[in-house]
Amino acid sequence: MKYLSVVLLLISAFQDLVSADEPQVLQTETLADGDVWVDPAITEFRGSRFRAAVWFQDQFLGDGEAYARRAKEFTGTGRRELRKLVQRTLRQLSTASRKVAGPSLDALLAAKKISNLEYHWIVNGFTCEVSGEHIEELKAVPQVRMIYFAGLPARVRGTPTSGQVEPLARHGEKFDPDQYETPWYIEALGADRVWKEHKVTGQGVLNVVHDGGFVLSPNIIVNRYQNPNELANEKDDSGNGLIDDLHGYDFVLNRPNLNRVGARTRYNARLLHGHQCVAIICGRGTERSPNRFGIAPESKWAGVLATQRIEAAVEWAIEQGADTYRMSFSIPNLREYRSHWRKLMEHGAFCGVHFVSGAGNFASPGRQFAPVPVQMRTPEDIPNVVFAAAGVKQDLSRTPFSSQGPVQWKTAHYTDGRVDKPEVCAFNFQLPLLMPNGKVTNRAASGNSFAGPMFCGAIALVLSANPDLNPWEVREIMIDTARDAGPKGYDFQTGHGLIDVHAAVTEALKRKR
Repeated sequence: MKYLSVVLLLISAFQDLVSADEPQVLQTETLADGDVWVDPAITEFRGSRFRAAVWFQDQFLGDGEAYARRAKEFTGTGRRELRKLVQRTLRQLSTASRKVAGPSLDALLAAKKISNLEYHWIVNGFTCEVSGEHIEELKAVPQVRMIYFAGLPARVRGTPTSGQVEPLARHGEKFDPDQYETPWYIEALGADRVWKEHKVTGQGVLNVVHDGGFVLSPNIIVNRYQNPNELANEKDDSGNGLIDDLHGYDFVLNRPNLNRVGARTRYNARLLHGHQCVAIICGRGTERSPNRFGIAPESKWAGVLATQRIEAAVEWAIEQGADTYRMSFSIPNLREYRSHWRKLMEHGAFCGVHFVSGAGNFASPGRQFAPVPVQMRTPEDIPNVVFAAAGVKQDLSRTPFSSQGPVQWKTAHYTDGRVDKPEVCAFNFQLPLLMPNGKVTNRAASGNSFAGPMFCGAIALVLSANPDLNPWEVREIMIDTARDAGPKGYDFQTGHGLIDVHAAVTEALKRKR
C-alpha cells in the first residue's frame, strides 16, 4: 500500500508538470519492480564513506534492452527534433521524481547521513556521499530503485568560481581547402575529397572534448565554441550554476579555465594531449601557423574536465547542443557501476550526442596489459552508443598496443553477454604532432587517444552533411562504409575496417530527409 501511494504521488507530480498546454513529452519507462537493488561492492567496502550513484524508479529507458527497442520506435524522427523531445522528457521526469523524493533526501542531509547531494536528469536520480551504515535509510527514500558504488569521495570540490577567464574565440579566415598544408592522414581517410567535392567541412557541428587539460594555440582557438548565454563577467548569466562557462568547464575544480600552462615549444605529452586531440578533430590553419590538422576544420569545439562528475559534464554538453563527445580516458574495474555509465550515454545518444573513444592501449605485455574481454575498458566497452576506434599504422598493419575485443556485459541491469568491439579503426602510430607554436614534430604522437579524434572528426563531417541522422544511423553508416584493414570481414583488432570519410559523407547525403 505504501509503494502504491508513492507511485500515485509520482504520477500526480508528473501530471502537474505536464499539462495539455505545455510542450510534448515522450512516454517513459520503469525499472523492474521488487526490492531496492544495492551494488555488492557496497557491502564489500571497508572504508567510512563512498560515493553512491542512485537511480529512481522511472527512466526514459527502462530495462537493459530499451535502447535498441526505442531506437526503432523513433525511426523517421530527425535527430534535431528528437533531442529536444528527449531532453524535455528527461528534465520533467527528474523534476517529478525530485518532488517525491526530495523531502526524505533533505532530511538525510540535515541529519548529516548523506552529503554532496547532486541531482541529475541525464539518468533520473542523484549522486551523494554516504557510509554503509546509512544505506538502509537511502533505500527507504521514495522512488529509489538501484544504488551503485561510484568510488571514493571526490578529492576536489568547491563552490563554482570564475578563475581566470580565458581568451575569447577568434574569427578564422574563409575556408580554402588548398590554402594550408595537411598531414598525410587527411588524404588517407578521404577528408580532403569531402571538403572539395561535397563542400562539407564541419559547419554547424559542436565537438565537446573531455580530456585532461588544454594548451591553446592559433590553430585551435579560431573555432573554439562560445556559449551564447554567458559573458566573461564572473557571473552565472545562464542560470545553470556555473560561472563564466564560455568555452567549456572544469567540473573537478569548479572553474571555467581549462588551460594548462606549459612550454610552448618543448614536447610534453600531458600538456599537449588535449591540444593534439582538438587539432585532429577540427584544427585550422592560420597565416602564422600554416598547418591544418583537423578533419572537420570548420566545426567548433569546447573542452570539459570531469573525472567523477561525468553526469554534469554530459548534461552541460547537451545543453550547449553538442553533436559529438570525445573521451580521452579509460577506466578499469568499474564492475556494476559500468551500467550507470552506459545508461547515461544511452540517454545522451537519444539527446543527439555521438560518444567517441579510442579502443585503449592495453594489448602489449607489461604493466598496463589487460586480457580480453577486459582489454577494452569503460567507456569504450559500452555497446552501440560509444563509437570505439582501434588503431593501425600508415601501412594499415595493426599496432601491437591497440586494445582489442570482444567485451563482456553481464551486470544486474545489462545481460548482453559477448559484445563485438571495436567498431572501426583509424591511424594511431607515429603521427605528426602539432605544437602550440604552430611547428610540427613528425612521427611524435602515438596511441589510440588519436585514433578516437579521427573517428570524431569523421562523424562531425557526416553530421555537417546531414544533421538529422541519429547516432544509431551514423553508426550503421560508419560501419557499412569502412574499408577492410585486416582479415576479410569483421575482426576484433580493427573492427569493420578503416574509416572512409568520403564514403560515409556520400552515404549521409543520400539519406537526407
